[in-house]
Amino acid sequence: MSDNIVLKADNLHRHYPVSLGIGKGKALVKALNGISFELAAGKTLAIVGESGCGKSTLARQLTLIEEPSSGELYINNEGTAKLGKRQLKHLRTQIQMVFQNPYGSLNPSQTIAYQLTEPLTIHTNLSAQEKQDKVVAMMKQVGLRPEHAGRYPHMFSGGQRQRIALARAMMLNPKIVVADEPTSALDVSIQAQVLNLFMDLQDEFHTAYVFISHNLSVVRHVADDVMVMYLGRAVEHGPKETIFERPLHPYTQALLAAAPSVNGHKTDLKLKGELPSPLNPPPGCPLHQRCPHANERCAQEEPPLREFQGRLVACLRVEEIAAAA
Repeated sequence: MSDNIVLKADNLHRHYPVSLGIGKGKALVKALNGISFELAAGKTLAIVGESGCGKSTLARQLTLIEEPSSGELYINNEGTAKLGKRQLKHLRTQIQMVFQNPYGSLNPSQTIAYQLTEPLTIHTNLSAQEKQDKVVAMMKQVGLRPEHAGRYPHMFSGGQRQRIALARAMMLNPKIVVADEPTSALDVSIQAQVLNLFMDLQDEFHTAYVFISHNLSVVRHVADDVMVMYLGRAVEHGPKETIFERPLHPYTQALLAAAPSVNGHKTDLKLKGELPSPLNPPPGCPLHQRCPHANERCAQEEPPLREFQGRLVACLRVEEIAAAA
């Protein structure tokens, strides 16, 4: 693994046992089903897909909130599977998370100063004055007035709260920040300001971002690479412009068709039906029941994720789709 790679997922799976009811036994929800990628310092990988595709589950694996059922996660070239609690505690300082809802991610009973200081108290041996200095500097960095550090979260707007949440994530100068829909709870007028702040901090600290979003306009603004997920799998993964200008997987084409403002390829492809239940995924290609290009082979064979025309794509008919595009 290259020295520039700060995060690597190697065939991550996450399965949850669920009860089917009295006397009906149990089943497995395969929320993640073999996710692999590498992320370099200072770069942004965007994860997109419908609700239920496994995006937030992946975020919990990456931030060490949950352990994968199988597969391996590497942070700064260090595998996490066999690490003890003390080693994992240290590694968690290198990967932080910004949650979707700034109204719920901050403790309403604690001041902003306390919440920004807490990571430093837990993970460093800085003096009280040094911690205060870092809090003041970080509040200035995210565009907040340091004299407001003694206020409580309810005294700030939604955009200001998300700035505070981002400041808290950056207090330990992590190598990686996972942002799970960080602008979806904000007014449209505020979203651009928060996105620009993310990008400014990335330039300043050379932080790598995993940016999870359903908003393709946001993704096109911030991403270097895009990974499209469907039913716990990656179906297309490549450079942002490659994906947006010439999507080749039918699911990616359908996502872009639903967002005409970012659709460089100009496709009107639409999928049939609804997302299948992860409790009972279809055989073969997970998309075949909804895909207008599907044939009998698609119903029987699960397509591997393979390199094709500058990206990875999981589609048995991608050569034909590309030729017709």
